Amino acid sequence: MAELLFSAEADRQLRVLAADQTRERLYDRINDALDAIEDDPRDPQVRRRRYQSPPVWGVVVRAEGMNEDWLILWSETDRGPLVHYIGEDLS
Repeated sequence: MAELLFSAEADRQLRVLAADQTRERLYDRINDALDAIEDDPRDPQVRRRRYQSPPVWGVVVRAEGMNEDWLILWSETDRGPLVHYIGEDLS
């Protein structure tokens, strides 16, 4: 199992969520998705969306009780999965 890597922006967003007590459930769900990517990046559950430019995978995190979904964009690197983006799903 390779360790997850984070872009500066993705790391910042995760820290903002961790500090926001009103979004604790969302933070937990995002962490569950990140754990799944780290545990098995080849699992189809973490490869539900594919973007070509740039070539990244997308995992949608449903925000229970909110009218928004969040998205994790990540790619595989030689050192492990790299999380590029954590934020609202704008699609």
